[in-house]
Amino acid sequence: MTRWPFHPLSTDDVRVVHVLRKYDPREWGGTETHVVEITRRLALRGFEPIVHAPKGPTTRDEALASNVPLVRYRSFLPFVGKATTRRALVANAGNIASLEEPLRLLLDPRVQLCHLHTTGRIGGGVRTAMRLTGRPYVVSVHGPMFANKGWLTEDHQKRSRGAIDLGAPIGALLGARHVVDDAARVITFNEEERKALAERIGSRAVRMDHGVDRERLSSGSIERARGRRTWAAFANAPVVALIGRIAAQKNQVFAVRAFAAGAPADHHLVLAGAATDAGYRDAIQREAETLGVRDRVHLLGNVSAKDEIPDLLALAKLLIVPSTHEAFGLAVLEGWAAQRPVLFAHHSGLSDLAAAVGNNGSSVPELDVEVWAAAMKGLLGNEEKCRSLAETGHAIVSSRYDWDRVVDRLISLYRDVLLEAAR
Repeated sequence: MTRWPFHPLSTDDVRVVHVLRKYDPREWGGTETHVVEITRRLALRGFEPIVHAPKGPTTRDEALASNVPLVRYRSFLPFVGKATTRRALVANAGNIASLEEPLRLLLDPRVQLCHLHTTGRIGGGVRTAMRLTGRPYVVSVHGPMFANKGWLTEDHQKRSRGAIDLGAPIGALLGARHVVDDAARVITFNEEERKALAERIGSRAVRMDHGVDRERLSSGSIERARGRRTWAAFANAPVVALIGRIAAQKNQVFAVRAFAAGAPADHHLVLAGAATDAGYRDAIQREAETLGVRDRVHLLGNVSAKDEIPDLLALAKLLIVPSTHEAFGLAVLEGWAAQRPVLFAHHSGLSDLAAAVGNNGSSVPELDVEVWAAAMKGLLGNEEKCRSLAETGHAIVSSRYDWDRVVDRLISLYRDVLLEAAR
């Protein structure tokens, strides 16, 4: 086993710990998909990737590769407030902390590199452990950080309303505010975020793409009958789908409004994703009831990435992504990989995807219900246009957004960081 310090020209058996603030198959998201895919491929390239995440489900994980260990650490939420508010903060965006995780890293000399997929107090703990032992770490930014600070601040205030944060001293002790400043590299998934970060940390801010598993996501078309058996309530109707956790950022209430105004009366809207915000889930149902489309709006909850997402995509006539903000927009790639037309918002990380396909009618420049309703109506009534959008998206996914290509670039970044640290 390699020990630190080591000669970085060979990355065989390099132990890289990927640290997350949450890993729960019942509340799956883009970050988890990203970590599962890159660790699987890193293990095949001679690395020794390990995933560290807070305590969670004890059932055997089915997503991570069998040779990628999942290590759970104790964490806590230093907020005082209602149980419902605390649960929502744990599920999404709450600034949790851990004393066990930095201690574990301090005492494990086999770890050569940490890859953070979070910042805040968890990130501060990792930063402290790695700096004390002279080892590097990198950060992947899976959400807005500097490009849209106003949105981030407003979202945090909304989620933590009625709760008191007692964790500031812990964050200060761990240097939570300096996680980005002291990182060897900070990876962003859109150019807007990279530029904003570069103003602070210069060339250490780098942009990378997400990848997509085309074979898995297109498998639903082979087993279309399986999807019809699973979702008999809408499987024989034209389906408009939105895949993403049930939260204001994914904008499902807006989707219901646009669907009610723009989709033909025989179409169904299917919302697939874990309800990380119970209040927002209730708001979706109320909106559907108010607009008279409750019997055509289906909330599936969390669905399996392995089988059910491909099956749902195979049934979908159109996939929509009207998010208020996206670091990248993995759902768009998943739709393209399944050879489905996708209608998506043109801002934040989604702007990069809009630039990739050009002005072909798949992106909508504003979050206006009437504009989205018109765009949806135009596509749902034009099979040839939908086919063209699907073909264009699939060609781009095939040529650019491949997981092996992403991991090639990541390995190159790791080599550079390890070499700089050894020097």
